[in-house]
Amino acid sequence: MGHQPGAPLFLMIGKLFSLLAGGDTTKIAYWINFSSVIFSAATVMFLYWTITLIANKLYTKEKTIADTLTVIATGVVGALAFTFSDTFWFSAVESEVYSLSILFTAIVFWAILKWEQHTDDRWLVLIAFVIGLSIGVHLLSLLAIPAVVLVYYFKKTAKPTTFGIIKAIGAAGVIWVIVQFVIIQYFVLFAAKFDLFFVNTLGFGFGYGAMAFILLLAGSISFVIYYSIKHKKYNLNLGMICLTFVLFGFSSYFLIIIRADAKPSLNLSNPDNAFALYGYLGRTNYEKTPLLYGQTFDARQISGKETFTKYRKGKEKYEVSGKGVDIEYDKNLLFPRTYSDKPGHINFYKQWLNLADGQTPSFAQNLKFFASYQVGFMYWRYFFWNFVGRQNDNQGQGGYSEGNWITGIKSLDAVRLGNQTNLPPSIVDNEGFNRFYGLPLILGIAGLFFLYRRNRNDTLVITTLFLFTGLAIIIYLNQDPLQVRERDYAYVGSFYAYAIFIGFGVFAIREWLSRFNAPKLSLVIASLVGLLAAPAIMGVQGWGDHDRSGKTTALEWAKNYLNSCAPNAILFVTADNDTFPLWYAQEVERIRTDIRVVNIQYLSDDSYINQMKLKLNNSAPLPVKMPTEKYVNGVRDYIQYDDFGIKDSVELKDLLSVLTSDEKSDMLPLTDGSFVNFLPTKNFKLTVDPDQLIKTHTISAKDKDKVAKQMEWNYNKNIMFKSDLALLDIIANNNWERPIYFESNVSEDTYVGLGKYLYLEGYALRLLPFKVDPNDTRDKLEKTNSDLMYDNLMHKFDFKGFKTAKYMDPESRRVAQSSWTAYNSLTTNLVMEGKMDKARNILVKSVKDIPLKSYSIDDSINRFQTIQNMYALNEIKAANSLTNETFEFLNKELTYIASLEPERFNAYVRDIKLGMYVLSNLHRVAEGYKQTELSNKIGKKYEELLARFS
Repeated sequence: MGHQPGAPLFLMIGKLFSLLAGGDTTKIAYWINFSSVIFSAATVMFLYWTITLIANKLYTKEKTIADTLTVIATGVVGALAFTFSDTFWFSAVESEVYSLSILFTAIVFWAILKWEQHTDDRWLVLIAFVIGLSIGVHLLSLLAIPAVVLVYYFKKTAKPTTFGIIKAIGAAGVIWVIVQFVIIQYFVLFAAKFDLFFVNTLGFGFGYGAMAFILLLAGSISFVIYYSIKHKKYNLNLGMICLTFVLFGFSSYFLIIIRADAKPSLNLSNPDNAFALYGYLGRTNYEKTPLLYGQTFDARQISGKETFTKYRKGKEKYEVSGKGVDIEYDKNLLFPRTYSDKPGHINFYKQWLNLADGQTPSFAQNLKFFASYQVGFMYWRYFFWNFVGRQNDNQGQGGYSEGNWITGIKSLDAVRLGNQTNLPPSIVDNEGFNRFYGLPLILGIAGLFFLYRRNRNDTLVITTLFLFTGLAIIIYLNQDPLQVRERDYAYVGSFYAYAIFIGFGVFAIREWLSRFNAPKLSLVIASLVGLLAAPAIMGVQGWGDHDRSGKTTALEWAKNYLNSCAPNAILFVTADNDTFPLWYAQEVERIRTDIRVVNIQYLSDDSYINQMKLKLNNSAPLPVKMPTEKYVNGVRDYIQYDDFGIKDSVELKDLLSVLTSDEKSDMLPLTDGSFVNFLPTKNFKLTVDPDQLIKTHTISAKDKDKVAKQMEWNYNKNIMFKSDLALLDIIANNNWERPIYFESNVSEDTYVGLGKYLYLEGYALRLLPFKVDPNDTRDKLEKTNSDLMYDNLMHKFDFKGFKTAKYMDPESRRVAQSSWTAYNSLTTNLVMEGKMDKARNILVKSVKDIPLKSYSIDDSINRFQTIQNMYALNEIKAANSLTNETFEFLNKELTYIASLEPERFNAYVRDIKLGMYVLSNLHRVAEGYKQTELSNKIGKKYEELLARFS
C-alpha cells in the first residue's frame, strides 16, 4: 500500500510487467521501469497522430504528395521534440506514474479529435472511461477537460462567440469539479456516511453500509439510463453512460481497500474501510493550502471553528477520532500566495520580496510573489528548460549558479546570470548543461502564429490545454518556497501542448519558403530545419543527463545501508527517497529482511505502529509496549511541553508511563474542563546494565569500561508527536536486545536529542551508551565505532554503481558524497587510534571506489579531508596530486565568481567562504608537510582572491 492518494491502476499494470521477470526478483525493477518506456513511446505515437489530425484539417481539398509529406513531417518534428524534452524524457526512464499519466492525457486529447472527425459519441464514452482510469494513476488528464469541451463547442456551434467560449470553459469547470470532488471524494464520503449509519445505528458489520450505497448508486444510474431510453432523452442518456464509465475506471480503487484489508507488510494509512479511504483520497495527512482567501505568513491564529467529525474504525463500531477545524487568522489576503509560517519559508519570502522584519506582505507584494516565484520560477523556468536550454541539473532555489534556464547565447544569459565567459567546471562539465539556443521555442512560436492564422479554433483548443495543464496547476497548487525537489513533472501536459506548436513550425517554414516557388525544396528544407532546430539539438544536448545506463546506485545505497547494521537491527529513517530503496531491497530482492526499517514520519499513524508490533519477514515484532487504545488516531497525536520545574533527569520508562496515563492526576486541565497529557520535562535518562550489553553482543567485553551508567540527554523539541512517543517507547523497552540505528544526514530533531550517543558503523548511526567526553567536539558523523565500521566498509559495501553509471544524477552524487564523508571519518579516527594499516586500507579503498570528480565547491571539503589523511599516512605523492587537482578546480570556480559584478557576490557568499576556507587549509597543510612550492602557489592565489572578494 503506497502513500496517499495511491495509484491502484498503476500498481496493477506494474504487477503485470513484473511477471515478465520470470521469477527473477533482480529483474522486477527493470521490467517495471520498462513499463514507463512503453507508456512514453505510446504517448509519442498519440502525439504524432494528434498533430497529423490537426494538420490534415488545414486542407479542404485533396492533398498533393508534398502536402501529405508536410503533414507527416509536422507530426514527426512535434512528436520527436516532445520525445527529447527534458521533463518528459526524465519521466520516460523512471518507474513512476507520470509517463502513464501523460499517456492518458494524450489519449483523451486524441480521442476528442477523432470524435470531431467522425461525430460519433462513442468517442466521448471512451474519453469518460480513460479519465476514470486515469484517476487510478494521476489526475493530470482531468485538466484536458476544458480543451475537450471547447472542441465539442466548436463542432456543435455554427458561429462561436466569445461569450459562448466562456460558457464552454465554465461548463468544463463544472465537469472538472464533478469528477475531482463529487466522484473522487464525495461518493466515497457518502459511502462512509452510509456505513456509519449501518454500523453504529443498525448494528451491521463494517462495509455493509458502503455496499448498500454502491448498490443504491448503481440502481439509481441504471434507472436514469432506462428512463432516458424510454423517453428518448439522448443527452441525459449520454451523460449517464459517461458517468458510468468514469465510475468503471474509478473502480480501480477497490484494489486499495482489498489490499489494505489483506494487511500486506507495507500498508500505509491502512485504508481498509470507507472513512479511511475517504481520508486517503483526500490526502488528509497533508497540510491544507489556502487558495482564494487566507492568511499571510505572519498571521496569528485567533480562533478555530469545528467543521466536521473524524471517525476511525473501532473493534465493533466507528469511533470519533477528532474534529476537523478551520483556523481563523488575524491577517488575511485575497488569493494568498505568501501563507506558509515555517521559519525557512518566512525568511525566503522576506528575501524574495525585500520585506523588513515585522513587515506584512501587501496584496501587491503577494501578487509579485505569485508572478515572479510561483509562475516565473516554478513554471516558466521549467518551460524554458525544455525548449530554450538548462544551466545544470542542480536543484534551483533562486541563485545564479543552480537550476536556471539558459539559451547558450552568452550575451543574453549574462543579463540574468552575470558574466558567461570562462564558465567554471561546475557548470560546463555538468551533464545538465544543455544549450538549445532557444531554437525549439522559436519554432513553436512560429508554429503558433501559423496555426492561429489558418485555424483559430484549434489554436485556442491547444492553448487551453497548454494553460490548464500548466499555469492553472500553479494557481491550484499554491506552492510554498524551498520545495524538496524540482516540480517540473507536474506540468508535462503543458509541454505536450507546446510540442504541437513546434510541429507546426514546419508548416510555418514551408509557407515562408514557398514564396520562392520551389514547393519540393521548401518541404525538404522546412523538414530539415524543423528536425535540426528542435528534436536533434534537444536529443544531442540532453542525452548525457537522461542516460540511465548502468545506474544501480539506489540499490547499492540500500544494500550498503542495510549492511551497515548488525543482525536483527532496528533502523529508523525518514523521507521517501531514503525509505523506499530500503523497502525495495527487502521486499523485492529479499536483502537483509532481519532488519526492521521504521519510517519515523509514518509512526504518527496508529495502523503503522500496529504493523511494528507484528513479525515481518525475518524481523521479530518491535517492543512497542503501549496498548493500542493509547495511540489510536485522535489520541496523543501530540503532547505539549509544559515546564514542571523538574531539575533532574527522569527515567524514560517512568516518563512514558506518565505520558500514556489516563489518570487526571498525570494530566493538565484545560479551560473547557477536559484533561490532556503533557511533557513535564525535557531531561531524559536511561539506566544502562553493562552486562546486558555484553550478553546481547551490543559491545564486546573489552569495551565494558566505556559504558556510561546511564544515558542522559535533552529532548530537543517543545512538542512530542506520536511518532516520537512510539520511537521512545521502542528504545525504552528494547533493553538492548536489538541493535538500534538511525539514518545519518537528516535534520537534528530526527534523533530526539540522542546525537551524542550515536556512532557511525557505515551509512547508519548506531545508538551506543558510551561515556561522553565533554572535551570531544566531534559531530556524530565524525564519531565511529571503528572496528565494526572498518569490517563493514572493507567487506560488505558495494560501490560498483559509481563506476557503471553513465550519468551520476544529483541523488547519486549525494550518495557518493556521504560515502566519501564516511570513509574520511573512519580513516581519520583509525589514524587517531593508531591503527595505521587499517587506515591505509580504508584510504586506498575510498580512492578506488568513490568517484573523485568535483561537481561543486562542496566536494572540496571531502577532498581536503582525504588530502589530510594522505599526508598523515605519508602518502605524499598522492596527497600532492589531489591537492593540485583540488586547487585547480577551486581556482577556476573562485576566479569565475571574482569576475562577476560585486553586487552578485551575495548570491555566492557560501561558495566564496567555503572555497576560501579550503584554499586556506590546503595552503596550511601543504606548508606543514614541507611542500613549499605547492604551498606558495596556493598561498599566492589565496591572497589574490582575498583582495578581490574583500
